[in-house]
Amino acid sequence: MKVFRAALLLALVSCGVARADETPGPYYIPYKPSGIYALGETVGWNVTLPWSSPGASYVIRENNLKELGSGVIKAGKPARIEVKLDAPGMVYVEVTENSRGAMPKALGAAVAPEKIQPSIPAPADFDAFWKAKIVALRKVPAKPELTSKPSEKDGVDFAIVRMDHLDGKHVWGQLAKPADPTGRKKYPALLILQWASPPYPLHKTWVTDRAAEGWLALNIEPHDVMPDQPKEYYDALPEAIKNYNTIETRNRDKNYFLYMYLADIRAVDYLATRPDWDGKTLVVMGTSMGGQQSLCTAGLHPKVTAMLVNVPAGADVNGTAHGRKTGYPFWDPNDPKVLETAQYFDTASCAARIKVPSLVTMGFIDTATPPASIWAAYNGIQGPKQVAPMPDSPHNHLATPEQSMPWTRASAAWLSALVAGRPPIERADVAAPRTDENSRIAHEQLLAKRTAGQIDVYFVGDSITRRWGTSDEQWKDLLENWNANFKGWNAANFGWGADKTQNMLWRLQNGELDGVKPKVVVVMAGTNNIGNASPIGDAEPRAADVARGVAALLKEIRKRAPGATVVLTGITPRNDNMDVMPVVDAANRQIATLADGKSIRYININAQLATPDGVLRDGMAFDGLHLTPKAYQHWANALKPILMEILGAPAATDRAPPPTGDPSAVRRQ
Repeated sequence: MKVFRAALLLALVSCGVARADETPGPYYIPYKPSGIYALGETVGWNVTLPWSSPGASYVIRENNLKELGSGVIKAGKPARIEVKLDAPGMVYVEVTENSRGAMPKALGAAVAPEKIQPSIPAPADFDAFWKAKIVALRKVPAKPELTSKPSEKDGVDFAIVRMDHLDGKHVWGQLAKPADPTGRKKYPALLILQWASPPYPLHKTWVTDRAAEGWLALNIEPHDVMPDQPKEYYDALPEAIKNYNTIETRNRDKNYFLYMYLADIRAVDYLATRPDWDGKTLVVMGTSMGGQQSLCTAGLHPKVTAMLVNVPAGADVNGTAHGRKTGYPFWDPNDPKVLETAQYFDTASCAARIKVPSLVTMGFIDTATPPASIWAAYNGIQGPKQVAPMPDSPHNHLATPEQSMPWTRASAAWLSALVAGRPPIERADVAAPRTDENSRIAHEQLLAKRTAGQIDVYFVGDSITRRWGTSDEQWKDLLENWNANFKGWNAANFGWGADKTQNMLWRLQNGELDGVKPKVVVVMAGTNNIGNASPIGDAEPRAADVARGVAALLKEIRKRAPGATVVLTGITPRNDNMDVMPVVDAANRQIATLADGKSIRYININAQLATPDGVLRDGMAFDGLHLTPKAYQHWANALKPILMEILGAPAATDRAPPPTGDPSAVRRQ
């Protein structure tokens, strides 16, 4: 892997990528850790360099092109780097230490990125052009040839694939799938597309690891070269193919990327005609140029059902003429014919035709695939979509695992859902199970709990609910608070950590409330749907989705416990990212409208927990989210008058089932 990433770096540097491709370090503290600002907000960093530092100079650029300001930072003296944009875009700050030979480093931020649009629209004949090219491709029989080889992984079959292509060219790749002696099983398909570099071999594990997870996985070369040859084979290839991004850049009918994209179409065609494809799930994914190919494959091929791309290349190719520094494939911005040709391969044009669930990431200090161009493509996607910004990340081959973590986590979650046949973006009001073993065991325990005693007050929620009445040793002070407030009212806790509304809905639909017949049901739900990702112009839609989830819970509770009074509790503040507080507040406003003041009550304790601007008061949370005994007491104080009204005074004897805890904690003992 390191060898090929080094090759990619050399390829990109030779094409003119700026060297400011690393963050300047921990002394530069962003005003917003998310790196995302609203239009008109001040974008900034607080800086205090150590006394031993030689100091630094900086230049601020809009979209890494137009210079907006510059300055000097002195050692030991607190300073600020600040700027405002009057239009949606990216802020790029190049910082250079004041010492001989120092290489520039970078800071990045986004301003109203959800409003960034492509510089120019797609050509009027974009669809007709591609329709004709795909028709021509399909007139050439693929004639797939598979050469089986050892997979070096138990339970996985592996083969080298060769298919015919236009103009006597070929598509080469590697295919892996779970071993199936019966020949009857069917699998979801995954097409992996490769990043930019002079041609290189494909690693077998790139498909065999996916096959071990249950995928029918195909990885193809972006070039007409064999995928499993020694280094000498690739070294001996013609120089032209090693600089393929310069081939026929003024001719849309012979451009190198035409053949590359059509090879991707051929690969999808092949997967979709295999008898072992499940006929339902066909995913394309890739990084950098692999993301570029994925965007256009998803936009041009109707069989694709989902797309995952990391720092995709090839977007907004006319950006330089419109104030945005462009990146790979580095088409000549000064040649009108080149730019005219490039429009037919621009991923922003392809993205506007994508209607399937899509995951997209961008690095805010990436100069190989600039983030403004990726936002322009992302914003055009018409289907359900998720963005995973990486505010301190350069291009993938230069990024640390920590900088790339948003992509790593999100792509893993998406692939896990897709291979299991689940939607990668779940609706808050559609029941969805938790699939981890610990949650499965917890569900079984809660099913048993509902018949282990008398339950007059039923609490449903996530970890904020669960910790209050759990048997886990580390939360014994919270259980003491629970008992002090609810003993004698037969209260039982059915919260489970990390649940979203759709997970609670599934638990209710799968028996956890059946036969209980509580008199009061207390609901605290939605904070995990909100999460701690900064809003990107979507605060109100996110809040509305949460409110729909709570409404679905309410409907399910009324169906299964029609005689109960339901107490909806407002979502408590999240200070793990203050940017999400507008989502919390908007969701609570909508949840409040579900109450009628009689059989459905609404309580909100946020005024007791936090200041008017949402900042939690001292002693109210352990981690900016989870509540302390002092905070739980405010919740209890709001609930107890309702319980007294409906149930009367607590009885001397409590018949509630005993508390349950985290099954994994028990297994660790």
